[in-house]
Amino acid sequence: MLVHFTNSFKGNASNSIAINPDHVISVFEILNEEEESLTAIYGIGNNTWTVEEKYLDVVARLNQSN
Repeated sequence: MLVHFTNSFKGNASNSIAINPDHVISVFEILNEEEESLTAIYGIGNNTWTVEEKYLDVVARLNQSN
């Protein structure tokens, strides 16, 4: 099952990102250059995705998928 989020990385063809929760190691908040809070999802293979959804929303959605 994939969980869909809004990708905060600019320059992609779309702003949608789908992540397999089984590949997630940790979730944490970061600040971008404009001091805006983003949520980072760290996965296996040293992959990190930054999404616009709030930290607790991301954790809840990832937990619902299992």
